[in-house]
Amino acid sequence: MSVSWDTLSECDALLPVHSSPGVSLKASAGLSALPRASSEVEAKLGTFPGVFIPTALNVLSILMFLRFGFIIGQMGVVGTLLLLVLSYAINLLTTLSISAIATNGTVRGGGAYYMISRSLGAEFGGSIGIVFYVGQVLNSALNVVGLIEPIMVNFNSVSGVFGHVLEEGYWQTFIYATIMLAICTIVALTGAGLVSKAGTFLFIVLFISTMSVPVSTLFVKPFSVPEYGLTYSGPSWANLQANLFPKFTSGAAGSVKPPGEFETVQSLFGIFFPATAGIFAGASMSGDLRKPSKSIPKGTLWGLLLTFCCYAVVIVSVGAAVPRELLHRDVQVLQTINLSGVIVILGELSTSLFSVIVGIVGAAYVLLAISQDAILPGLSYFRRGPRTCILFTWMLTQLCLFADVNQIATFITMAFLMTFIVTNLACFLLKIASAPNFRPSFKYFSSKTAFLGGLLAVIAMFIVDGLSASLVIVFLSFLFLLIHYTCPPKPWGDVSQSLIYHQVRKYLLRLRQDNVKYWRPQILLLVDDPRTCWNLIQFCNHLKKGGLYILGHVIVTDKFQANYRELMAQKSAWVTLRDVSRIKAFVQIGLGPTLQWGIRNVFLGSGLGGMKPNIVVLGFYDLGNYHRKRGVTVEGVFESSGLGYYEQMKHMTLEIPQAQARRPAGAKSASSQGSAGAGPLPTDSCRREKRVSIMQWVQIVEDLIVMEANVAVAKGFPRLQLPNDSVSPRYIDLYPIQMSSIETLDNGRSILSTNFDTYTLILQLGAILHTVPEWKRTHTLRIIVFVEWLEEVAEEKVRLANLLESLRIKAEVKVLCFNSGEFGVYNVILKGGVGPESVRINRVLAAEDWWANLTRARKYVAQPGASMRVPVLALATHAATKFAAPIKAKRRYTLSTMQDRGAMAFSMKTNSFIPNHVLGAFDPDEAYYEGGSEVSSIYEPKRNASKKQTKKEDLSVSPKTDLKYLRPNASADVRDADSHAPGTSQKRSGSFSSASSRPDLDFASKLRKALNHPTSQKASPRPSGATTPRLKPNFSSVKIPEAAINEASEGSQPSIYFVEETKSYGALDKSKSALRNMRNPSHIFELDDSDSSSGEEDVHTRRDELQEELAMLSFNDIPARGQHLILNDLMKRTSGDADVIFSTLPPPVIGTHLDEAAALEYVENIQIWCEDIPPVMLVNAQTVTVTTAL
Repeated sequence: MSVSWDTLSECDALLPVHSSPGVSLKASAGLSALPRASSEVEAKLGTFPGVFIPTALNVLSILMFLRFGFIIGQMGVVGTLLLLVLSYAINLLTTLSISAIATNGTVRGGGAYYMISRSLGAEFGGSIGIVFYVGQVLNSALNVVGLIEPIMVNFNSVSGVFGHVLEEGYWQTFIYATIMLAICTIVALTGAGLVSKAGTFLFIVLFISTMSVPVSTLFVKPFSVPEYGLTYSGPSWANLQANLFPKFTSGAAGSVKPPGEFETVQSLFGIFFPATAGIFAGASMSGDLRKPSKSIPKGTLWGLLLTFCCYAVVIVSVGAAVPRELLHRDVQVLQTINLSGVIVILGELSTSLFSVIVGIVGAAYVLLAISQDAILPGLSYFRRGPRTCILFTWMLTQLCLFADVNQIATFITMAFLMTFIVTNLACFLLKIASAPNFRPSFKYFSSKTAFLGGLLAVIAMFIVDGLSASLVIVFLSFLFLLIHYTCPPKPWGDVSQSLIYHQVRKYLLRLRQDNVKYWRPQILLLVDDPRTCWNLIQFCNHLKKGGLYILGHVIVTDKFQANYRELMAQKSAWVTLRDVSRIKAFVQIGLGPTLQWGIRNVFLGSGLGGMKPNIVVLGFYDLGNYHRKRGVTVEGVFESSGLGYYEQMKHMTLEIPQAQARRPAGAKSASSQGSAGAGPLPTDSCRREKRVSIMQWVQIVEDLIVMEANVAVAKGFPRLQLPNDSVSPRYIDLYPIQMSSIETLDNGRSILSTNFDTYTLILQLGAILHTVPEWKRTHTLRIIVFVEWLEEVAEEKVRLANLLESLRIKAEVKVLCFNSGEFGVYNVILKGGVGPESVRINRVLAAEDWWANLTRARKYVAQPGASMRVPVLALATHAATKFAAPIKAKRRYTLSTMQDRGAMAFSMKTNSFIPNHVLGAFDPDEAYYEGGSEVSSIYEPKRNASKKQTKKEDLSVSPKTDLKYLRPNASADVRDADSHAPGTSQKRSGSFSSASSRPDLDFASKLRKALNHPTSQKASPRPSGATTPRLKPNFSSVKIPEAAINEASEGSQPSIYFVEETKSYGALDKSKSALRNMRNPSHIFELDDSDSSSGEEDVHTRRDELQEELAMLSFNDIPARGQHLILNDLMKRTSGDADVIFSTLPPPVIGTHLDEAAALEYVENIQIWCEDIPPVMLVNAQTVTVTTAL
């Protein structure tokens, strides 16, 4: 019983099922799972009619009747048998691969395309499916043309063998081919049942026709062939010997080469192989098979065995019976020597007709499967059903009839061989991937057979025609890339995932990140809402330089089981966001009872093996929102200034990069610039966490430092302008500001330990960003450093140029000088100048005692006749760090090593190395304390020592000096000296006692003593309730030390470093003001000129000394907040044309988070620094990231 194509398309479970608009997917799936009706199962084809007959009819090609005589005449019996063995070796090995894939699961409609696409993925499957489809169409056209050739020989109007019926000519031949193609198409449209019945009949005819050749050689007696003047001699040993080996000629009947050009093995193989390449005919009928997984291997192997035997018998019998000259002259020699020429004609008709029918049907199935899988855009029209695909295939085949038959044969060979290659590749990869679910029931294959089959197919391609093979490979590659970038993700899974897993596991075990020369950024970006940090997400994607990139997010909960589904839902949303935005990142979602624990879990759990994040990026704290919640109006530009910045961002739409067809269904596309406009984000439905508190934010930074992570704080990135070709050239500015600490050696000398790791990481990140094509085209890398004095500019420029040359970094270098007079804030704070900046400076420093004291001291100096109490500032230091135990001079000091020792009191300096940096111990005779805090014992030089003796006195660090400087209460009034009786030495909270009843007499000596005897303090974690030392500087203005290269370094050993210099303690150089080395002023001394009983000359002398000390005040001496004001002014003036800035992050002292006031001060200091400048990334490093080693 024949079944219509419409019936087959509805009941065929081997094709994808699409539910109608009114039927739900669940209902559709349920219906498809029901057992089939028995009549529907019976309508399917079995092994013999569905696979064996199509394979036999396609492999026993018409080329056997048309070209075997020519091939045997050129190659001889041995040569032709070798071609047969080589062709069948390729066919057999490929059939083994087909059988293995087909028996590993359910095979649906589409044949080779379906098996390859489900094994290798949509790219390979779609590209080879298109190539195979074109090959099937060309093969159908070739068979139609091949069918017309014997018909014209036997029935042409001039010299027809059986009649003079058909007119000769190009257009007449074209019309005959068109009629035959139309007949075959009508049979194909009728249904699979009729094709199967017709195939059985045609197979019987073809088999009889094929066997008639060897039978005829045995029974046909010798006869003459008058057309050629030759004689058929019949089987003989002489004929066999003469025809045994190749003998190439030119111009033989059936040759496609121009006259005078001899045949070659390559050209003959190109003609012979297509005659044996029809092994996919059975697999192409997979949509009509009852049990494709069983029928395809069995039917194909039996078909190959039968056809091989038929071909071998024909080759040997013809070679033994037909003289070589007759083989060279008569293209229809098999018909000439046959018992009946009609039998040969019927054989030619049977194989050609069925090859055309199966070719059209098989090609239509491939096209239908590709269109239903939505592999390529524009093919959805063919989802309507097989009839549409058959008609389209017929139209293409009709157009191919205009092409050259010889060229058609070449491209058919290329298409089939390429399909063989990819099929063997699929089987080979499935086997070596060792996927547990690859368990084919067909066992007669291995990875070696698949590899050999693919290799032989590649060799065969280039033997036939190297140019055509190259063109086909290029075309296949084009299709692969087209599908890769346009096809949406498919749920099939493919062998690449198994291979990737195997290789990733293997190489992760071998991956070692212990050599700095292969260092690259591996970024963990901590992010809550992608809308508020979209630019930062994109920026880090540029910055990763092919390294690891992880988007980290935290869900705060103390109920893990109740929130696990939320975790999985959020992870899915973040993965979708990553995919549609084309960010090459992993997603790590962590849970924790607090935000801090969640981030610890994310950091410690991110990465695997050697792929662990080495830079953690987090956004700056929303300080504006912090002040608004407390009803405090603070002037200045914060991240959330204006009408609810974050609230606006939450409701605004962001443009995401074009994901094209790779975005999930329903996702909208947009342009690549992330600002406004293209619909909701996948994460919009995720649960929102509470805002991080300021203490939590500082603790997160502290935790990351404790975990030895390189930390980067991003400030202002919502304002970042991502690069595009329309903007004018801009800059990437690097400010590698020095942070340094002084450590005491066991020999009593001091050493300046610089932040080389942070310094070079800033350079490294800037250089990496500048290698990104988008940034390289539109931005210039610029390195900006600063020094205090004009005479240091040239030397600093040389040192920096040498360092950049050693690191192979090309950039513009700009060395700024604070004393150049162009920086207003510096002039106001350090030089006592007046300018428009004074208003902001006084506002920011209003609560700073050191600023009030400095201002009063300047007024005192500026008014010689004034009688006033003058607080002398800063007579103690926190920057000089005294450790509990001496350290060795050869140790390389970094932030992490000093932190481990509790030394977090860094100084922020201008970029110049201190030539004569000397530390001493300051033991004031009276200690300032607050709130009844315990004060350490006080030591000082003898009061009756002369000024000269005091200067020459050896000032060493006192082991008993361990003062704890507490943050002064901003609201506490500075006690006036009149509040306690002259001559007393009481110690009261918030007040000072003098060692002399006449402080004015002791003023200069106290000042010198305070400046020349800085107190050394060991930094330690701040206890709960303690306050921050507000007066500690962060940065240094000394020149960068010389960079030295260690040529003997290996592995993780540093190959380049700053040279560390040591200096002995001793007398201070009078030419270098002690005030320049001042650190962390926190002691207040009082002076009352009106109470002075000394002479006027002494008062003027002391005033002059104070004026000299104030004039020598430098950037290195002032506390952090003052330094940050100066840096803010410098960056605003210098980097107005920059899009992004990299600079140094001053780390918080461990324990800062325990006190909200201390945490607030730390955050406010950074805010003051970064106010109203381009987006800035502040970096703090604890690992070496650069090298000069090969």
